[in-house]
Amino acid sequence: MNIRLLHRNEIDLPRWNGCVHYAPNSLIYGYAWYLDNVADNWWGLVEDDYQSVFPLPWNDKLFGIKRLYQPPLCQQLGLFTVNGFSEARIKAFLQAIPKEFKHSQLAFNDSMSAIQRLADYKVQERPNYLLPLNQPYEKLYENYSSNHKRNIKKGEKASLFATSSIKPEDFVAQLEQEMLRKGEQFPQATYHAALRIIYNALHRGQGFFMLCLNEQKEVCAAVFWLLNGARYINLLNYTTPAGKEVGAMPYLMDLFIQGQANKPMFIDFEGSSIPGIARFYEGFGAENMPFYQWTENRLPWWIRWKG
Repeated sequence: MNIRLLHRNEIDLPRWNGCVHYAPNSLIYGYAWYLDNVADNWWGLVEDDYQSVFPLPWNDKLFGIKRLYQPPLCQQLGLFTVNGFSEARIKAFLQAIPKEFKHSQLAFNDSMSAIQRLADYKVQERPNYLLPLNQPYEKLYENYSSNHKRNIKKGEKASLFATSSIKPEDFVAQLEQEMLRKGEQFPQATYHAALRIIYNALHRGQGFFMLCLNEQKEVCAAVFWLLNGARYINLLNYTTPAGKEVGAMPYLMDLFIQGQANKPMFIDFEGSSIPGIARFYEGFGAENMPFYQWTENRLPWWIRWKG
């Protein structure tokens, strides 16, 4: 197999996107338009005539040293291919990564499980929760946790109702506010990347909002969904303090599941290593489909010492 390194301006975008689209593990994060909007810079490894592609997002913010990193709002990357995910192919792509990248931390998609058998590449599993929707709603509801069922009833009693109307700027501003309220960071780079992805996804018909409001028409919970083939990706969401009191997010997720039940689709909750968030997603009957985080550190000793 012939693997080439191409800079962003050398990539044939229709062929790159075509490979990502037809790959059995197709993910929206691998498309050129998505990478353009979340990565500081990116190059690509390409096999032969774009039968396989492998994005390399990078920056040089660490003392000017090039490093590979996982961009915000981009859970999984790695190999996208129509040729199969053999150990040999995965190893060949990893060996083709330029040595000029002195530090690498990338998240590889769940189809790259064979990497666990490659002794030279140490990876850690990261959880991701998927919920198939190809059953009647009643069957899906049976798998809800008792806590979710109680919260859904709270939402019903509070007369919450759903809408899809919100300005992207208002959504992201409220998301930032709720994250800061919880003591979590929301870097400006992520803030602006979120707006770019939302606007691009809306324009392409690959994204939509879902919110629930109370009787005073105040937003209690909100989600921005990405549509990726048969996958609904829970990209961004928040709940207000008032929404937590009335079970707004379980109520909103249940409404969405009701509307999509019995379809050949599934929800990608995007997972979390935080136990409380993991329990929340598992509480809808979602199952863990792990992906893999790879780290390689070849930084000079003086930078490691400073760290």
